[in-house]
Amino acid sequence: MINPGAKQHVVFQMVKFLWTTILRKKNSKEEIMGIIREPSPVLFDAADVGNIWFLSELISAYPTLIWEVDNRDRSIIHTAVSERHANIFNIIHEIGPTKEIIVTYFVEDRNTLLHLAAQMAPTSQLELVSGAALQMCLELIWFEEVKKIMPPSYIKLKNSEGLTAEELFTREHEGLRQKGEAWMKRTGEFCMLISTVIATGVFSAAINIPGGIDDQTKKPNYLDQTSFLVFAISDAMALISSATAILIFLSILISRYAEYDFYKSLPLKLIFGMITLFISITSMMVAFGSAFFIMYNNGPRWIPILISVLAGLPILLFVALQSSLWSDIIYSTYYCRNLFKPSKSMIYLEEKER
Repeated sequence: MINPGAKQHVVFQMVKFLWTTILRKKNSKEEIMGIIREPSPVLFDAADVGNIWFLSELISAYPTLIWEVDNRDRSIIHTAVSERHANIFNIIHEIGPTKEIIVTYFVEDRNTLLHLAAQMAPTSQLELVSGAALQMCLELIWFEEVKKIMPPSYIKLKNSEGLTAEELFTREHEGLRQKGEAWMKRTGEFCMLISTVIATGVFSAAINIPGGIDDQTKKPNYLDQTSFLVFAISDAMALISSATAILIFLSILISRYAEYDFYKSLPLKLIFGMITLFISITSMMVAFGSAFFIMYNNGPRWIPILISVLAGLPILLFVALQSSLWSDIIYSTYYCRNLFKPSKSMIYLEEKER
């Protein structure tokens, strides 16, 4: 079976060869553009689906293609923003002074590039992450990235509806913001409930020490054992981390839920809340396992060992069940931001053969 990466490499080498051959045989721009536009505008078809490799071959060999617009006066940069293709949008950073002109293009209804970023993303792009709050975060990241490259005088321009890009963003995303608020509150409530139960349990365990207290010395009976030290540390960690999680999720519940709260504030709170919740669950199970080592100190060792192993199952289950949520959080808050910091250049200029 052919390796998919090798197959893709062969395909793009073929595209490069065909495009180079076309450039060698066609001398006028009109002939070249006729091939691109007929029978369909392949340049914008590629931009619609996010085919950066195909576009890089075309633009590298014929840089003036970056100026081309479709029947709605959109360049491939405008198409990339509308369709939310970060790899194509990043070309804007490689075209030098040309960027200053392209970002000032007006498209239909006198919308600027920033107005396109303010419109709702296609459903296929929103569904890259689950949870309306994380989708809202993704949309804000796109809006801010486009805003960075806009001339200051264009940021407050109004379209034919009399709306600035920020006003359009608010109108387009009001429904998503409300869904994000409901999703975040529901998640915060459930996680806060779990944290409260854990805090109650480990606090009770700290008062009722396993093995009891010596009536004469008033010290724990198994104070000198390693298992007691492990119990004390893990129980304290569980109590501290669960209390911290309660405070974090409480701050989520009482948040204002303004648009830009979804940009950094709420996702970061959710991350730290989930981390502290995981620490509290892990510490609680360690304390539970070590308590059995204390109680069965003089009994069969296989009993506490077996129970300690079984105590690890809820930890593994928590990781498995929440892995999709973790991946969505990481994608929308960290990885997605790095999409706008490409590691390599996609456009390379070639010398045309005469």
